[in-house]
Amino acid sequence: MRILITGADGFIGKNLQDFLRNEQADYEIDKFTLENTEDELEEKINKADFIVHLAGVNRPQTAEEFYSGNTDLTKKIVDILVANKSQTPLIFSSSIQAALDNDYGKSKRLAEDYILNNYEHGIVFRLHNVFGKGCRPNYNSVVATFCHNIAHDEEITVNDPSHEIELIYIDDICKTFIQIINGSKKPEKPYNYVSPIKKITLGELAETIKSFKNDLNSIDVPQTGDAFIKKLFSTYISYNELESLAFEPKQNTDERGSFVELLHTSDSGQFSISTSKPGITRGNHYHHTKVEKFVVLSGKAEIKLRKVGEDEITTIPVSGDKPTIVTIPVGYTHNITNVGDTEMILGIWCNEIFDNNNPDTYYMEV
Repeated sequence: MRILITGADGFIGKNLQDFLRNEQADYEIDKFTLENTEDELEEKINKADFIVHLAGVNRPQTAEEFYSGNTDLTKKIVDILVANKSQTPLIFSSSIQAALDNDYGKSKRLAEDYILNNYEHGIVFRLHNVFGKGCRPNYNSVVATFCHNIAHDEEITVNDPSHEIELIYIDDICKTFIQIINGSKKPEKPYNYVSPIKKITLGELAETIKSFKNDLNSIDVPQTGDAFIKKLFSTYISYNELESLAFEPKQNTDERGSFVELLHTSDSGQFSISTSKPGITRGNHYHHTKVEKFVVLSGKAEIKLRKVGEDEITTIPVSGDKPTIVTIPVGYTHNITNVGDTEMILGIWCNEIFDNNNPDTYYMEV
């Protein structure tokens, strides 16, 4: 399938191309950009099996450019399709501002109406405010501006913290368009929308992104189990300089080896890693509520467990040659011994972040 993308060098266009390239289907991508002529546009349209019309103007020098860049270009595409009695599907990227009485909105609405009134194979998408990687900051995206400026210690302006905006994520747009292209999703008439839509105030948006910056060089991570937070955090990270994304966590070292807390999560406990020299035993304690998972990543070890108040000991051999995750139940005193002749590396998950004032850790020999 030959897919023509107008505005292919823009934010949505570049991301859509990436998604199309990763599809299993045999898609051939053709591009129409500012470097192409109108004659080339007609040639490309006539060769296309599907058209995604993303090209448009949203920051012109004059109001007239809204209509030439949004309305007139769309009319040209439709006129070519109609003149050739084409049945090529056409996705048009419009905006929720088409419902507003400003020049940008009116230019988009006129383009919508021309498609809907003249071309039955047109599919109109009214997009909300789009965010994601690759969006130009300090242009027309508040998310891109906040992410870039906060990442680079530049000022942001929030005139009305209570003002609410509606956001959609770039990946959700690309996936929805591809569903239309491959026929797995049926378009609606007259307007289509991409979901999910996130409503958030400017104040909440700014504070959330600031929290990402505060936690960036720490072992604390955001609550990425929330779908929107995951998308926003990924977007924020993409605006950081690569050198700022590396830091050294605190390492505790003694004669036994080392211990490093890697990650603290807001609702899923913490992750750590430890090393032990040959013959070293760690542990000999139990917990009332704290659950741990052990996995030996390198070396050989034995995990021993004994239920508190009983005598029977269970031994579980583990090795980095065949990593095995072992869950340590509450009420069992336990230890792990490096029984190999090389350093043993142990990965640890715990269902709560360590609290020095309430460690829930009680010494008892296995």
